[in-house]
Amino acid sequence: MALYMNENRDFPNGWAPIQHMIIEGLAKSGSKEARSTAEDIAVRWIRTNYVAYKRTGTMHEKYNVEHCGDFGGGGEYVPQTGFGWSNGVVLALLEEFGWPEDLRMDC
Repeated sequence: MALYMNENRDFPNGWAPIQHMIIEGLAKSGSKEARSTAEDIAVRWIRTNYVAYKRTGTMHEKYNVEHCGDFGGGGEYVPQTGFGWSNGVVLALLEEFGWPEDLRMDC
């Protein structure tokens, strides 16, 4: 219960490694519906990272999952920029799912 409450205090922040675990779990489940959901989450995650990067010039530690292109804030310390796990997760998702040519990158 304490873990759930602790994570809930940081809402609406999304963290790259948690997004990646959820996406990979859905994608590898064997269900077509789950894979489709994984792709949808991946597209939204890549998009919000890209839009925030274009606006600020840096990758961020966490992102606001309620507003595309907004990086996260609050918590126990000042959020970091240039964050490695955000960079790595975006690259892993692009490798796994690619980016449809007909899909816009803006929010």
